[in-house]
Amino acid sequence: MVKMSKIFLVLSILCLFVVFFIPVKIFAEYKSDTPSGQNISKLPVTSNDPKLAGGHVYPNWGPICQRYSYSVIYLDDKNRPPEYVKIYFNGTMFDMDKENPEDKNYLQGVRYVYKYVPQKLGSNFFFFEASNGLGKTRSNIIDSPDNGPVLFKNSFEKNEIAVIDATTKTKILSYDLKDEWVGGVALSDDGKYLAVKTHKKIYLFDTSKPDKPVWTYESAGERPGDVKGGVDISGDGTRIFASIGGSAILFNNLSNQPLWVYEGSGNGAYNAAISKDGKYMAMGTAGSVTSTASGYQSSETTNLLILWSDKSEIPLWQYHAEGNFHDVSLSDNGSFITGATGCPDRRFYLFSKDSNKPIIRSEMLTRDSPVHRAKISGNGEFAAVGSESNDGAVFLFSKNSDKPIWKFPMPERSSARALNFTSDGNYIGAATFKGDAYIFNRNSSTPISHWKVTNVSLGGIDIAEDGSYIAAGGNDNKLYIFQKGSVKPFSVDFNEYVEEVDVSANGKYIAAGTGGSVYFFEASDENAPKVNCNEIKEPPVENTTNPRGVTKANNVLNNAVPQKTPLKIPWPGMLFGFGFLGSLIASVAYIVVVRLKHLDINKKIIIVMAIISSIFLISTIVSMVINAKNKPKLNDVTVGTKSNENLQKNNETQPTGCGNGMCEPDFGETKTNCPGDCSGAN
Repeated sequence: MVKMSKIFLVLSILCLFVVFFIPVKIFAEYKSDTPSGQNISKLPVTSNDPKLAGGHVYPNWGPICQRYSYSVIYLDDKNRPPEYVKIYFNGTMFDMDKENPEDKNYLQGVRYVYKYVPQKLGSNFFFFEASNGLGKTRSNIIDSPDNGPVLFKNSFEKNEIAVIDATTKTKILSYDLKDEWVGGVALSDDGKYLAVKTHKKIYLFDTSKPDKPVWTYESAGERPGDVKGGVDISGDGTRIFASIGGSAILFNNLSNQPLWVYEGSGNGAYNAAISKDGKYMAMGTAGSVTSTASGYQSSETTNLLILWSDKSEIPLWQYHAEGNFHDVSLSDNGSFITGATGCPDRRFYLFSKDSNKPIIRSEMLTRDSPVHRAKISGNGEFAAVGSESNDGAVFLFSKNSDKPIWKFPMPERSSARALNFTSDGNYIGAATFKGDAYIFNRNSSTPISHWKVTNVSLGGIDIAEDGSYIAAGGNDNKLYIFQKGSVKPFSVDFNEYVEEVDVSANGKYIAAGTGGSVYFFEASDENAPKVNCNEIKEPPVENTTNPRGVTKANNVLNNAVPQKTPLKIPWPGMLFGFGFLGSLIASVAYIVVVRLKHLDINKKIIIVMAIISSIFLISTIVSMVINAKNKPKLNDVTVGTKSNENLQKNNETQPTGCGNGMCEPDFGETKTNCPGDCSGAN
């Protein structure tokens, strides 16, 4: 009897130890998926490593023959000077120079600069590396080096939106947008209404009255670039959903006064979509990611796919990934939602409107490039997916499997960034930066039609519902219409690169909008000869909040980068609950054994077990109350601007200062001293 009593007592105390002490390690660890394949190897982490912060190129896009500055801030917690600070630039390591030769405050941060004047179009890949003689660190790498600046031939000051009659191949609507980059165009099923989103405004047109918009909505705007928001329209044209400056806005066709507004992240969104019936809408957002020795981490309030109903700006749910959501689309009734993510996640997702738990979370579809497009059929049964860069391919998925039904790799490993899917799920249209255009039938990975446009990179694309033609924009400032059965495409002239395309459901109209594309580095002009820069253009001076521009970088050393939503470790209420249940079962088991063996009950054992059970019960209730108070709000989103692929990526923070597109009140920015950053949208 004494021996048995001791056993139950030891078990009860052991249960108490497990619940109170083991969770310390469980909740302190963070694990993320390790991406497959890396171009640049990670460095071992040591206690002597310096830090690099704020690495970027300024300006991040523009023409050739302009001076671009690559800069990074070197920091050391013991004020040790660097043995070197270098930039890896297109395969070669170059020494970087101090911006201020007299600056020796490495504890606070010293900026190093490398200047470059491009003489031809093409890609420029870079990362930074520094050593203090004892440790070494790198930045601006996720799986491969950063790319920038994005170089253009044009100034993009003659942007246009147009509607083309698909039969006559003529413009029935043309509207001059001047310097406004188009971030999305969407036609109602009958082509009567056209919704347009630029980096400054949202427009609604009645295509039968092409002289001026029905209404215009203007916000504080966002920067032109790849994180360009988006716009979509319901099938009957009565609901318009758009994202601008990271916010989501729902309109009806009668007024520019929003039905509701969701004040989202300054990080911005890649795309926005609305169901054909206008009852559900979704947005895919950008965010930041940092590389650590154990993997990748990003804020839970960025890199989101968010779903709403038309009833409220409060999301139905949201889902966080480790990469930007580059695309989002909805089935006709909003029952199913697809998403596609960038580095380092690189997956296809399928959701039901009833849950943010993915029905499908595919394996990584590329080695080091974004999965850029994921378009769903009207009934939600199938999805067409397109991937970028050296892993460019078209995939077809069924909602019943996380493995693709088939895959078509693009020739010359070019990006399949331009892709769309008919609502009936029968046809896929795709195009590449190498000038290839395709129509696929769902039943085979062999194209039923293929065209090649020489020396042209194709961008935005859409396909007619009956699969009879596709329309795609080119970097030669033309909209191409590829008719099934024809050998050569028909083209319509524009003044700038045609980036956005949409075909009405009845196939009668094609909408097109112009603007830049930050993925233009894959263009065919990359092999063009160098030009002589007789005059070098100097960009506007880059602004910072202080002479060093390292206010936020200083906090890197103290691990104290301010967050709008700090990480809150949840109380282990579930484990306390298991502890209560275990101690209760142990008590009952003890009483049963005593009764069966006709032994005397040891009151001390009963008292100890009762006390332990009470402690677990009280702890469970307290945890539930605390966790309820700490639960983050769905719309409490961290502020930021740049896309995952263009953010600082290894032992670093974002560029800081007035002019970086982020309103940072923690660092003294206000609407008065930094109106550009602290606008309504930021």
